[in-house]
Amino acid sequence: MSTVLALLATAAGIAAALLFYLASPQQQLRASGPWPARHRGWPGSLCAAASLLAMLPLLAPMEAVFAWSVLLMLGTSLAPFLGLWRARTRAGGVAR
Repeated sequence: MSTVLALLATAAGIAAALLFYLASPQQQLRASGPWPARHRGWPGSLCAAASLLAMLPLLAPMEAVFAWSVLLMLGTSLAPFLGLWRARTRAGGVAR
């Protein structure tokens, strides 16, 4: 059960980071612009809350919040690079 919760917390945290990035007006992951048009932060916030709630039974509260914040920072740090790679491959350039 703890493995399932750990995987759920990790997947929801990474999804939250990507959704926060997709809600940004300067994102490059989607060609059609930011998603969604209204209430941009809600999908990412719900995934982030689900990630934290899944992480709390696994760790002590302070450690769960720390691990959760590190996971979100990692995801939001990597998302712009994924967007840059996606924009270069979409434009026909070679991603180096």
